[in-house]
Amino acid sequence: MNRQTEDLYLSFHQELLQFLLKKPALSYNNSVVWLKEAAESFFSPISLTLQASSHKPAKLKDRNDSISCINDYYTIITIERNSKYIELISLKNRKIPKNLAESIYMFLKHCTELEKTHRDTLRKTRIYKETERVHGLMDQEKVLKTMLESLRGIFPDLTYCLFLSFDQDQYINLPAKEIDVQNETTDPFALEAYLSGKRKQKDDSIVYIPIKGRQGTYGVLKASGPDAAGMAEEICVISNAAGTAFENSRLYEQSKNMISNLELINETSHQLNRTKQLPDMMKNLSDRLIGSFGAEEVGFFYHNHLEEENLLPGSTSFFETDAADPYIRYVKEKVSEENGVFVGNGSTLFGQDGYASLMGVPMLENNENKGFVIVLKKNACSFTFEMFKLFQTLIRHSTLAVSNSMLRDRLKYLVQTDRLTELYSRSFLDEKIQYSMKADQSGVFLLIDIDDFKQINDTYGHQKGDEILIQVSRAIQRNIREQDVGARWGGEELAIYLPKADLHAGKMLAGRLIALVRECTNPQVTISCGISCWSMNCPKTLASLVKQADIALYDAKRNGKNKLSVYNASS
Repeated sequence: MNRQTEDLYLSFHQELLQFLLKKPALSYNNSVVWLKEAAESFFSPISLTLQASSHKPAKLKDRNDSISCINDYYTIITIERNSKYIELISLKNRKIPKNLAESIYMFLKHCTELEKTHRDTLRKTRIYKETERVHGLMDQEKVLKTMLESLRGIFPDLTYCLFLSFDQDQYINLPAKEIDVQNETTDPFALEAYLSGKRKQKDDSIVYIPIKGRQGTYGVLKASGPDAAGMAEEICVISNAAGTAFENSRLYEQSKNMISNLELINETSHQLNRTKQLPDMMKNLSDRLIGSFGAEEVGFFYHNHLEEENLLPGSTSFFETDAADPYIRYVKEKVSEENGVFVGNGSTLFGQDGYASLMGVPMLENNENKGFVIVLKKNACSFTFEMFKLFQTLIRHSTLAVSNSMLRDRLKYLVQTDRLTELYSRSFLDEKIQYSMKADQSGVFLLIDIDDFKQINDTYGHQKGDEILIQVSRAIQRNIREQDVGARWGGEELAIYLPKADLHAGKMLAGRLIALVRECTNPQVTISCGISCWSMNCPKTLASLVKQADIALYDAKRNGKNKLSVYNASS
């Protein structure tokens, strides 16, 4: 190897090392493409060509070496037998540099390992995501269906078969084989995996994996295909998640079935789960209590996130009066000591003219007292102890739905609104604009800035600045339509979106707000407004709509403030 060729080889070797140090997430084929281009470029003086093939070259014959030097001008590199070969050919009959084949072989072996590592990482990430998806399910059938879908997506070369015990199989609408301990035709490997709760391997291509939770084994998954046993560990990650989710959903179903014979519980749970709005939910629950127990008064008391006691919708008007205080105080005192309060004759407690029959139970969620419910009736001994137990069960099962509804409403409020101004958040506004751009024919966007707001803060203090923000926000809320969206954009900037509106409507609203803010704020401030719009004839993206309004706002500020400006593309 002459000096020039040796220098070329050393430079090329450094180039390979640099490529590997970057650890690019390239496939083997893409690495070969890069290698071919680099090798033929570096060694163009000897007209070196590099050819990749998935078939065994004819001249390799029976050789088993990783590097086979056929002659000084032709070398075959075997990366993986029967699948990956590299041929190096010097077309000018100039010798292939010594050690070049070894460098290429080591390079491609590293690339193969990198590709495998990358595939493994992607697969593990996907497995993790699929287990999270399975954990979130509370339906037995969906758990198993999702498990099979996930496995088929991650390990498509395998086939799967479910074995379920009779008590599981009869409730699940899935193609599955029954595990019958008494039946001799039951697959013995499936039966052994089911009884032992341990993985069983028939051979390298067939493995039986128990689907189990903490309390028992519920079925068996049979995976068949090339190297199924080698993939068993990763399959188990998903099947174990499915087993836990299946058990959780099964326990949930059992808890519902325990009271399925109680029509009240069943109907009320159905109604509560179907009703999403808290007022409707509590009205339905109140009607159930009045109808089923003959109650004359119903009161729902719930501790909010600030530990304040609130009277919930659905409560009868009696609990809004002072006359209800003795009953509320009595239940609050007793409910903290016991798991409920039952009074058959409360004449001595509440007077002859009061309500004689009382039941009160706590609203418990994860053993935490979230509040309490009271039902009252005038006549003594109107409630039986069986009614009381039923009342306890009903409220216990209803509390989760009520808590979830309140949490959902609060989260929705926190996500959608700005705490200071009570206008919508910027993210909510973005969603509404994007939806409008798909569903409507036109829309107008107004970007509003309070002029010289920093001077207000410097002169009067930040608290007064907050008051000004609130005053301007109230002016916006009072002057927009129900379908319009007013939002806090950031800092002293506010925004309004008018769906199904044209530019004229936007200008009218902006002018009205500018005048109103100037006249009604204390201390007096002014606002500037930039306007942009879109229509079917002039569609825009959210980003361009906002940018144009921002340009128009800048124009209004530059030209004296206290005015509106409409975006003009020509300017």
